[in-house]
Amino acid sequence: MTKILVIEDTSEILNNILDFLEAEDFEGSGATNGREGVELAKSEGFDLIICDIMMPELDGYGVLQALRADANTVNIPLIFLTAKGDRSDVRQGMNLGADDYLTKPFTKKELLEAIEARLKRTEQQTEQLKQVSEQLTLLEKFDALTGLPNWSGLEGKEGLLPEAIAQSQSRNTLVPFLLLGLDKFGRINDTISYGNGDLILQQVARRLIDFTERLQGGGAVRIGGDEFGIVLPPVTEKETAVAIAQQLLQEIAQPYQIERKSIPLTASIGIAFYPTVSNVEELRRQAGVAMGEVKQSGGNSSKIYTRPLFGFDTAKELELASDLRRSWEQKQLQVFYQPRIDLRKKKISSVAAVPYWDHPRLGPIPPAKVLSLAQEVGLLREMSQWMLQIACQQGKIWQNEAKLSVRISASISEQLLNDVNLTALLMESLKSTGLDPGYLELEIPAEAIANAKNLNALASQFLQFKRLGLHLTIAQFGMAQSSLNYLGNLGLDSLKISRSLIGNPTQNAPILNAIIQMAHGINLRAIADGVESEAQVNLLKKQKCDEIQQETAVSEREIRRLFGKR
Repeated sequence: MTKILVIEDTSEILNNILDFLEAEDFEGSGATNGREGVELAKSEGFDLIICDIMMPELDGYGVLQALRADANTVNIPLIFLTAKGDRSDVRQGMNLGADDYLTKPFTKKELLEAIEARLKRTEQQTEQLKQVSEQLTLLEKFDALTGLPNWSGLEGKEGLLPEAIAQSQSRNTLVPFLLLGLDKFGRINDTISYGNGDLILQQVARRLIDFTERLQGGGAVRIGGDEFGIVLPPVTEKETAVAIAQQLLQEIAQPYQIERKSIPLTASIGIAFYPTVSNVEELRRQAGVAMGEVKQSGGNSSKIYTRPLFGFDTAKELELASDLRRSWEQKQLQVFYQPRIDLRKKKISSVAAVPYWDHPRLGPIPPAKVLSLAQEVGLLREMSQWMLQIACQQGKIWQNEAKLSVRISASISEQLLNDVNLTALLMESLKSTGLDPGYLELEIPAEAIANAKNLNALASQFLQFKRLGLHLTIAQFGMAQSSLNYLGNLGLDSLKISRSLIGNPTQNAPILNAIIQMAHGINLRAIADGVESEAQVNLLKKQKCDEIQQETAVSEREIRRLFGKR
């Protein structure tokens, strides 16, 4: 039975509404003031709330704000029922997030129509979210272009890797994982068009399917772009995997017929082994390193991953990581900002703080690379906290010196998110800088949310952030996330789509569309990260994405110029 809470301080009206609800087969509960109503809403599950505005202790506006700030009540539809009928009153209620607004006196018909409309809308949203979730689940498992399983097809109970491991008969057996990348495929796309390039990818997928079927074991997945993963049946000698990889290279090298033209193509293969590596991500990383070395040597060959002497895969990476630590210790890093553009309003909506490192020999290092290196050398938590403090300081400086009020987002690393003192740290940063909390946005990595062991504790932590007045965004949201079932209960404001999906928006269009629909279905703004080209912008507009975050990072002085400030 549908449960409806009525918050009304006039007992006669309250009882009349409750009698009416009972006559219409609804289960009604009543509260005579706002504070009592909020407590009741939080302690019991309701499908709809009808609320007066002018009440003692806590008025209707306060009730709505309290409900929208709580993860357990944020999505409950609320109808204001009040004598405050001025246009400004209606506008204020709707701006706070009310779902409908009825003025007194009202008829039973009007009330019933409002209730049914809200319940129907909620049912439609729930069904839409369910459909989008199912669609996204399908897209998370299969590549739309080739029909192959995607990266997620390697793991899970029915994944290719567990199946191959189950076939292993002894401790000495190895399960080979091959990462195959097509050689100079970007040049082929430029020559014969991306559409024809997609046809080649489909033919490559078909050949991989036929090849693995002949092996009577293993299988292939599409990683993304021109890369494919292949799990081979168990082997006892590594050389056996190399021999199979060479046979596969011969299959791939057979010309492709496109528009009556014969297109030559080769590939590079990197090889890693289970149980030498026990998790899929490390298998992919090792095979990727080996494949990269093959490509640098000219391609059309295969190579087994060889573990480097130190923790980095190349001397250059080790040197770069060392340089980063030195630059960090010497306080040579800066914070730059990537503008976010509201696609509908066509103007800057906010800016995102990112690390800026001008390497003395290599020049500016991309922010994503800086953060990756920081993770490797154990600096990510410190860097995250530092950028948060700088963002608060800079926001206040802009407000005071340039009369510029713009929201700044700061990324919170998983280590910092798990710090029990994070809320106190945020409060201290806001207090010391004087920044209004409404101008600070926290970006929480999707992986950190997915890894949370206690979702109730996480929701409670986010509620503390919301009570401070902060905006919350789930960032780096991509194919690997499976948190759809509880995202709507975390009090988030926005969802930022991973740049890995933005790099090839045409290919990933179905996935982008599903994620954007899902975000809108739970009242989140969709933000595309790492946008560089006009083509990406145009496609994201068609997908009804709300905002884009530009790839280019600029100084605080340039931000002032973009806003027409000095």
